[in-house]
Amino acid sequence: MTSNERHSGLDIVRTLATLLVLSVHFFGNTYFYTTPLIGKNMHLETFFRMSFMICVPLFLILTGYLQANKIPNKNYYKKILPIIIIYSLLSILYTKIFRDEDKSVLEYIYSIFNFSANGYSWYINMYIGLFLISPFLNILFKNIPTRKIKLVLIGILLLITSLPNFLNTYISNKIFFSADYWVQMYPITYYFIGSFLKEYQIRINKSFGIIIFVILSIIEVWIEFFYAKGGNIVFATGSYPSLIIVFQSIIFFLIFYDLDVKYKVFKKLFALISILSLDIYLASFITDKIVYGYFLDKHSNYTQQILFFYAPVLVVSTFILAFSLAVIRNKLIRIR
Repeated sequence: MTSNERHSGLDIVRTLATLLVLSVHFFGNTYFYTTPLIGKNMHLETFFRMSFMICVPLFLILTGYLQANKIPNKNYYKKILPIIIIYSLLSILYTKIFRDEDKSVLEYIYSIFNFSANGYSWYINMYIGLFLISPFLNILFKNIPTRKIKLVLIGILLLITSLPNFLNTYISNKIFFSADYWVQMYPITYYFIGSFLKEYQIRINKSFGIIIFVILSIIEVWIEFFYAKGGNIVFATGSYPSLIIVFQSIIFFLIFYDLDVKYKVFKKLFALISILSLDIYLASFITDKIVYGYFLDKHSNYTQQILFFYAPVLVVSTFILAFSLAVIRNKLIRIR
């Protein structure tokens, strides 16, 4: 796809998803998960944290949308390995020099291939499997004869991968337990949702979509506070596979994916961030350690409530560093 053929709406979605990933990292790199859910500040933090949880689902929906026409051939399968190895090596170099980590050469090599060299590469571990089977998922989906039957398939996948992750927590209190053996197959659910949206080009009223998204986030905050009972967050609404997060992700995607950016500067910027999004994500393992390590060391007396006010600065700082590293990598080693 050439730059003239790029859909700026999809680039916006990928750009926002990248920023949301780094925003979710804020909560993991500070004290959010060990701070009791009490007070207005923690209500607001929980609202943002739950809203940002659509980050990974957005990438998976985008994968289904953009890969819907891919076929299994050599050109398709040779694209992903170099970038994983590059950032695993950079992560090893960082921990060796700045964290004084001492491992043997074999241990470092092993850490690349078991996805432990880069602490954020769990996503790559998952994505590789999805990447490998995507062309065959496309064959399956394209051969389903009608829109209705495709919706039935997606509904069944939601039933076995998404409902259990939402229901089988504190919400059901084990009364309405849902079979949960297939929950880890949730990337395929999101992939087919993306494929469906690609084929049928669904549209929604943007204002209505924003209202529904906010309402769902408020519901999540209420659930989390209700079950935390003044203690730490208990993840009562589930994680990425959760049914409520699926709905939020679809709504968010539909709000932005068909937008058209008129200004060329912004269009090119969104396109560049979109192209480098995987680089930025992997590089953020290093930049998060630099930014949060430095800031928390200088402000060790700050509580989570105070740190929250610095969230925009911290997230933007790690994004700029990760983006810069991604651009340098792209200039020095072109792998696309």
